[in-house]
Formats: sequence, structure tokens, C-alpha cells
Amino acid sequence: MKLYLRNQLCIPVIGFNRAIIYDLGRKDYHFISIEHYHILNTDGFINFDRISDQSERSELIKFLLNLEVIFEVASAQEEKRFPKISRALHHTNQLTHAVVHVDVSNKFIDFISQNHLQNLSIISAQIDDKLINLIESFAYLEIDGIYLYIERFDAEKLDEYERELARQPAIFSVNFFGTDKAHTKLKDNIYYNFFTESFGDYQQLLTVDKLFVNQDFFLEAYNKHSYYNGKIYIDQSGNIKNGLNNTQSFGNITSMSYDEFHQTINSNQFLELGNLNKNQTLVCQHCEFRYMCTDIRVPDKGAEYWFHHFECAYNPFISRWNYEEGYLDLNESGITVSASGCAINEDKLSETFNKIWSE
Repeated sequence: MKLYLRNQLCIPVIGFNRAIIYDLGRKDYHFISIEHYHILNTDGFINFDRISDQSERSELIKFLLNLEVIFEVASAQEEKRFPKISRALHHTNQLTHAVVHVDVSNKFIDFISQNHLQNLSIISAQIDDKLINLIESFAYLEIDGIYLYIERFDAEKLDEYERELARQPAIFSVNFFGTDKAHTKLKDNIYYNFFTESFGDYQQLLTVDKLFVNQDFFLEAYNKHSYYNGKIYIDQSGNIKNGLNNTQSFGNITSMSYDEFHQTINSNQFLELGNLNKNQTLVCQHCEFRYMCTDIRVPDKGAEYWFHHFECAYNPFISRWNYEEGYLDLNESGITVSASGCAINEDKLSETFNKIWSE
């Protein structure tokens, strides 16, 4: 009998209707059935004999071998050579992501001088000298990448400042909104992304291009909230918030000392959203995309689980995105979400699902 083990960087994740194999090494994913999920969800030898149909069994093994999701070993003794990979997150909620506006207080630069930021996002109405000066003021800090979000696209301004942007080594991407055509170009090691929607719409939406498959993102999303963990947002008035869409303020940076700032962003209250994971959140806990999703909606605490007042662009109960044919919102699918929990009208959902997927 042939013996197969699963590649430990290929992790099966179950959703309501289907499952996904997260290929963390290749930064890709593959859909599988829930039945196949239960077969692959083991760190030991895979029991393909649970599939009674020989043709289906052979086809699945061939599919998984071709993708290098599984591999064959010569003997049972080889299992110990492929130990299980820990899914624990080995760092705390330290500040790693910051979002600010171009007119952010100079205090912010002083307050984060001892932090290592993985990325810094700067929001500005346009590209101008003020923005360039702010970027230069971060030059001596430890920042892996700076992401610019320009609310109004102006082709002349881009031509005027493109060379200046190229001189800023920390800039990773420049994102423009309200353009005639969506596209991306790479120039001078900077990704220029052009979006047709407004910045206000963009910051609200989850789209397929905001799904990320890699080991670091998976481990964070598996243990924490992939958007709120380690994040701070300073709004245009200087108020300290968890993220772009949050209304709760934790104080104003302009009236804080260095110690007060760090006490605030390390307080249990500020860190509460970052410590959530999707299994604690209604609807998300049923979604196969939950560990690759950057969801910036603000969750509220319900009776047992957290929940969202606004729906996601993906409905996991019918496996449809809102731009796909046959999409229905939760209520139309027979799903009611509130602070008290998630109620599923199984007859209505079954009828809806069968109608969508039989067409």
C-alpha cells in the first residue's frame, strides 16, 4: 500500500460549503470538497481508502501529487522526518502597521522612533511637496515599506513628482483613485496602482485582490485579526483609532506624552480588536477565505460571538461574491445575523443554494 503525507505548507481550511487548500509556499490556493477536507486534515498518513469510488480516489491523488500538496514516502518510519509545523504566532501585538494622513503631527514620528514598522500607509489628497517632506522625515526610521494612497488622481502631478518619488527608497506602492481605467505598472521599483473607485469606497470593500496567501499572513490571521493586529490609525484631527473605519477614539496624539501614547496603544482596550480571530466572528467563522482575508469592517461584541453590521462582499453560505451571477445577500439566502447570534433557515438556504449552483 502506498503511503502519503501532506506537505505541511499546504493547509486545508473548511468553509460552509467547500474547503480550500492554502499553499503557503507557493502563495496560492485550491478548492476542494468538504469530504476531501476531512481526509486531508491530518498530520499523519492520509487514508485515501475512505473514498470508496476508485476513480475518484485515483483522480484526487493525481491532482494532489501534481500540485505537490501531498508526497509519497517509502515506509512508515519516514513520518517522523516530516514533523508538524507549529501554527502559533510568536510575536505580540507590538505596533507594526500605521495609517496616517499627510498632515499628521510631528509627535507621531518621535513616538514611533523605537518601533519597527512593517508598513506605513500615508493618505493624501494629492502628491505635493508636503507629502514628499513627510516621507523624507521617516527616512531614518525602521520601516519596511511605505504605501501612498492618493485620493485624487492628477496625471500632471504624477509627471511632476515621479522622479522625486523614485528617490524615496522606502516607497513600495503609490495608489491612485478615481482613474478612468484600473491597471498597475512597475517603475523604479515602485508599484503604481490605479483604481476606478473612490478611496472612500475602496477602504470599505473586501475584494478578491485583497486576499493574501503566505505563511506570515496565515499565522497572523489564524491567531489574531489580520487587519487590526498591530495596527494604529491617526485620523486627520489626531485621534488615535484601531483602523480607518473605526469611530472610537483612544485619545488625541497632539495632547499626549511619549509614555501616554505607548500606554494607550498597549492597553487591553486598544488591543481587543487585534486579539480577535475569525473563528470568534459570526459568518467569518464559516468562510473558507477567513485566513487570507483583510477585512477592515468594525466588529461588535454580541452575546456569544462578535458580528458585523455590514455584510462582506462574499457570502460563504452560497459561495458567491457580490459581483458574481446568482449572488444573494445573507437575508435573501435565509441567514439572519444579530448580536444574539446567527440563525439559518436551512430549507430556504438549501433551496437557494441548489437553484444557484444548478443553473
